[in-house]
Amino acid sequence: MKKIIIFIFLITISCGNNKVVKNHGIIALEKKSDEILPSKSNKNDVLDILGKPSTISLFDKNSWFYMESEKVNQSLFKLGKSKIQKNNVLLISFNDYGIVDTKKIYTIKDMKKLNIVKNTTVKKYDETSFAGKLLKSLDQKINAPKNK
Repeated sequence: MKKIIIFIFLITISCGNNKVVKNHGIIALEKKSDEILPSKSNKNDVLDILGKPSTISLFDKNSWFYMESEKVNQSLFKLGKSKIQKNNVLLISFNDYGIVDTKKIYTIKDMKKLNIVKNTTVKKYDETSFAGKLLKSLDQKINAPKNK
């Protein structure tokens, strides 16, 4: 019986040493981005090197974003909690002719420096006005549970 318990314990410890790495997005984004040269590469070159962009800017169709994320399990004792090891975002801006204008890679260190704005948008209508009451009643009807 003791041998079985020791055997199970050793297997459990050996499994804990193997870190599970979960990748999301484009792997080795920094190395691949070195092949893209500003004022020399074009949209087709970028598509050949990196593939389709993760996101295209809604405000400027000439700004493409590529993302890479890597999470690693911390330890057996933390019960599967993972830590973000890499979180890179590559921003590529093109000029009107489709040539790479600028490229900038943001790493996890840059993202720690971001300041989050806590401003909120003010409603243009008052809830006591006719439009406010109408919108409030429509919202209540939409969110109300269905009666059988």
